[in-house]
Amino acid sequence: MRVKIKEKLKSEHVYVNRSHKKISENLKTLIQNLVSEKFNGRKFLIGGYSPILSEPIWFDQFSGDECDFSMVHMHEEIQLSYHLVNFLELKGYQEKLKLDDHRLKSEVQPDLILVPGLAFTKKFDRLGRGKAYFDNFMKNYKGLKVGLFFDLQEVESTYSEDHDEILDYIVTEKDILIRGI
Repeated sequence: MRVKIKEKLKSEHVYVNRSHKKISENLKTLIQNLVSEKFNGRKFLIGGYSPILSEPIWFDQFSGDECDFSMVHMHEEIQLSYHLVNFLELKGYQEKLKLDDHRLKSEVQPDLILVPGLAFTKKFDRLGRGKAYFDNFMKNYKGLKVGLFFDLQEVESTYSEDHDEILDYIVTEKDILIRGI
């Protein structure tokens, strides 16, 4: 299934390139709603990721004032950690953001994490990148989990396994899906 979805994203590159902005706008709307509804107006910390392949460029429509930002670091032993970053380092940056050794010394716990993937279902299942980094992290994570996808990545089933974790929200260029949490 991963190969099939990657091929689909590659063949639909024009659509994908046009959709980044709308996904970022929808994510920004979700963040604004969460700030007022769940966080009582307080600024909170997003745990982001560096988009790879044809993943949504999630920070495209942000100004940096909406919240504080951290970026994920993937360790060799299939573990994740999050580290503060300045928003200006993200803006316009589409390749992997390098976290230097100094920054890696101070780990933070985001209020909300953004989760990449290759496919999703309306049951909030996701097919990840393939090594279970995010699923391992989400097992014990108590914050909100937001999956970012292009609408064309929706499938009937991701053939979930026992270790696969469910998302709380899914943001596409067409929708903001909210699981009854």
